[in-house]
Amino acid sequence: MNGWIAASGILAAASAAGHAIAGRTMFLQPIRTRLADPVHDSVVLGMWHFITAQFALSSLALLCCAYGNRTDLAVGLIAAQFAAYAAINLILSLRLGNVVKFAQWILFTAVAALAALGLILG
Repeated sequence: MNGWIAASGILAAASAAGHAIAGRTMFLQPIRTRLADPVHDSVVLGMWHFITAQFALSSLALLCCAYGNRTDLAVGLIAAQFAAYAAINLILSLRLGNVVKFAQWILFTAVAALAALGLILG
């Protein structure tokens, strides 16, 4: 088993849970209450579920790779994906004048870094 990738998968699972549970009341519900058009509401709801599913499936993939001791392209792509999420959230936070406004970038960075370490250290 690759402990680095397993830790990355656990943190990715935390991001999925945080998105699905805490993010629902912090972001999704307030956004949906401001949308008058049912099509826009459906698009936002769909995007929300797409993101939750992506986080959950990335976590599952990382955990499967960790336990199968696989350090292949999938792990690298998921690491790159979470690094991109981190960069986007950090840039948005800085634009809002507070480095931790969207503190998820810290969690996303940890997921990417642990997965990358798993690849490097095998």
